[in-house]
Amino acid sequence: MATLNRIVRFLCVGIVMLMAPVCAVAGEIASYGAADDPPVSMMISIAPTTVDAMGAPRPALGRWLAHVAEEARIHMVLRPLTNDQRLDEVMRQPDGCSLGYARLPAREKDVHWLMEVKRDRMVFVGRQDDLFGGNLSDFLRLADGKLGAPSGIYRTVLENRNIRHIAVDDQRQLAHMVVDGTLRFGLLIGGSMNTPEIKALPLRIVAELPELGFWFACSQAMPLPVVTRIAETLKTKASQQLHREALSHLLPGIAASL
Repeated sequence: MATLNRIVRFLCVGIVMLMAPVCAVAGEIASYGAADDPPVSMMISIAPTTVDAMGAPRPALGRWLAHVAEEARIHMVLRPLTNDQRLDEVMRQPDGCSLGYARLPAREKDVHWLMEVKRDRMVFVGRQDDLFGGNLSDFLRLADGKLGAPSGIYRTVLENRNIRHIAVDDQRQLAHMVVDGTLRFGLLIGGSMNTPEIKALPLRIVAELPELGFWFACSQAMPLPVVTRIAETLKTKASQQLHREALSHLLPGIAASL
């Protein structure tokens, strides 16, 4: 039965790579691995660096995660970060993982840090013709209540600074809301600005935050044998090669030089 499940899941993954994620159910982006293997909920941001306009994982990213799921013998379900849940709370659950968990001192002991997926910065964007000119402190005072941002680390960063914002979890949608004037500013991951669909928009970076490491991280409550299998798989040459290929979308314009 396990073998049959793996075959069915493999076929499902193949379809996901070619089409929208028809094998996923509500609240899922896609899933990989055999259904009777230990469950892992993998949280990812809704950004042009991770999913296409139809909501399917970028093919190279999907191939990497499918490989990890199969080799680590887990049933990995990709779930979008949304405003109705706190990522830090998800990461306390026994099945909780994140593909891009920002490594902060306050989080250091909360999760298993398995692999740095990328380093990137968060950027505040405005329309190309926005008149703002100043430093980060000036911007944060001005942006209060005029800013849209996704969930996850973006939400944490703004709340720590007492900056009121509108939650917009789809970074494509957020960029267009800034362009059409619905919001004056938006907070995006830097890599999104190098994707063709965002790069073509009349936006400019008006302020930015220091670069952070974004990690493949899993809950401390996850069973240790499962964590160990994932960690060992991530260290293999095959996984590392697939990760490098996935970086072409996770860090567009930068990964080619890595």
